[in-house]
Amino acid sequence: MSIIFMRTFKKELIMKKIWQLILMFLAVVSLAACGRQTKSTADSASKTTTNKKVAAPYLQTTMPTFYVHGYQGSAHSTDTLINRAVKQADAHKVLVATVANDGTVSYTGTWRKGTVNPIVQVVFANNVAPYASQSIWLMTVISELANQHHFKHYNVVAHSAGNVATVNMLMTAVQPTNFPQIQKFVSLAGCYNGVITEDDVANQNYFLKSGEPALKHSVYQMLDAKRQNFPNHISILNIMGDLKDGSHSDELVSEVSARSLKYLIRGHQTNYQEKLFYGRHAQHSKLHENKEVATTINQYLWGK
Repeated sequence: MSIIFMRTFKKELIMKKIWQLILMFLAVVSLAACGRQTKSTADSASKTTTNKKVAAPYLQTTMPTFYVHGYQGSAHSTDTLINRAVKQADAHKVLVATVANDGTVSYTGTWRKGTVNPIVQVVFANNVAPYASQSIWLMTVISELANQHHFKHYNVVAHSAGNVATVNMLMTAVQPTNFPQIQKFVSLAGCYNGVITEDDVANQNYFLKSGEPALKHSVYQMLDAKRQNFPNHISILNIMGDLKDGSHSDELVSEVSARSLKYLIRGHQTNYQEKLFYGRHAQHSKLHENKEVATTINQYLWGK
């Protein structure tokens, strides 16, 4: 009986080991399959990530954009907008162009050939100079850099009185030879037809049925007199603020003053649109610090 028992026991032991080996083999095969599936999933995720990097949400262009501050402004006036363009839209600040009182320009920074979405920050040493002077200075900066870097088109982002200087430059009949053509113009809080506390009063001005402003202040009259020189085929985004305090203004510039730009360029072939921001962050000087404003500008300039 003991011999039979031992034989049976050994037979069961052998069968048990065989089953253990089979289970181990199946486990190894299962793990290998999981490994292949995990690798396949990882490869797929990697390809998706790569595709996302290739399909960038913003344009990659070598056309420059000039940022211009307003009355009593400085580099600080456009620093935040530029920094957000750099972080969000893959833009690159290449130069700071500082214009002295005598009109001479000094440049700091480096503009390498092929730089994507280059930005030039324009700073007027005399930040309270007349519009005529600032317009000439801005034209000088663009002209000098066009001769050096050979671009045919450019964009401008301006704040407050910087918009008047820009539009006045665009309306100048005589421009330097081979002066490039503006493609997009972002007007932020443009004081085209008066400034509250100076020559305008909140809720005083209004538009006639024709779209013409009922009151035309001195700066508006100056621009309107040479409006025929304004270029065609330009895209314009007119951004303004409303504090929602009943003044229909950003504290300094009324909506009517800012929107008067539309009638000023009447008859020209332009792609014109307006964007209004509301609340305390839509105050005149806070507009250029407003994150939503920066995103709107970046999308307008470089968005696909």
